[in-house]
Amino acid sequence: MKKPPLKKTLGIVMSNRLSTTGFIIILIFIAIAILYTIFGNRIVPYNPLSINLSDVNARPSFAHLFGTDQLGRDIFSRVIAAIPVDIGLSIFIVLISALIGLFLGTTAGYFRGIVEEVIMRITDLFFAFPPLVMSLAIAATLGRSLIIAAFSIIFVWWPPYVRLVRGSTLQVSTSDFITMSKVLNTKFSKILFRGILPNIMTTLVVYATMDIGTAMLTLSTLGFLNIGIPIQQPELGLMSSVLNTNLYLDPLEGLIPAIFIFIIVMGFSLIGEGLAEIIDPNIRSHLFSRRRRLEEMKKVKDSKAKAAD
Repeated sequence: MKKPPLKKTLGIVMSNRLSTTGFIIILIFIAIAILYTIFGNRIVPYNPLSINLSDVNARPSFAHLFGTDQLGRDIFSRVIAAIPVDIGLSIFIVLISALIGLFLGTTAGYFRGIVEEVIMRITDLFFAFPPLVMSLAIAATLGRSLIIAAFSIIFVWWPPYVRLVRGSTLQVSTSDFITMSKVLNTKFSKILFRGILPNIMTTLVVYATMDIGTAMLTLSTLGFLNIGIPIQQPELGLMSSVLNTNLYLDPLEGLIPAIFIFIIVMGFSLIGEGLAEIIDPNIRSHLFSRRRRLEEMKKVKDSKAKAAD
């Protein structure tokens, strides 16, 4: 009995130790984010926003697991509160960018002609500006807000998705189903949902998943440079920005959130290790055939063992 495609895909990812480690890391942090979103400050020992000037820059202890910052706020509580902010905003950035790219990319790849030219020339124009520099300029101009910080990144984050989706749509549009649908004057919406999306979603989802870590790194950079993120907001990049001024006096205050940024981004990168194998058909077919050979060898061994008994 053949395994469903989803089980095969999961089998490929889980056969790679690095991507398995990445999944475990991200699942842990997503669980923390969900728990904090549901229960709020009830799952942390201190209010992340509470200032206690009598306990400034306390060293790690049982009372304060990661110590306190220069305003006496518990660093552990602030890190836990920052995790859903960073992960949630990063997923939001990638999701909105992917939807924009999906709309513009399918439109350009399907209709071609002047529509494609206009969309792709605008996309190329955005590629001319460094995304991080543009995001910093927008966030610095519009002020401090999580939504502003997110949309300042989205503003420059969608062009790669347009190119990706357009290329995939161009490949799919030559299929017999799409050609016949055009001849029969089938509605674009029906062609989109029945013929185009099912064939490009795998590539889009894989790329978007790998892109979440990069989006989080960009968001953390805004915070680290003290741009866009509200000053009191628990956010890992903003919390690590004290390294600019307090590196030698109390390095733990900035290093701990920086370490969490590194772990989360690394988790998404490790997942990408496995997803890259899925998106590459040559590697995927090789791994499928390798797994089949291993399964067949195991069956032969089991049958020989039973025969010997």
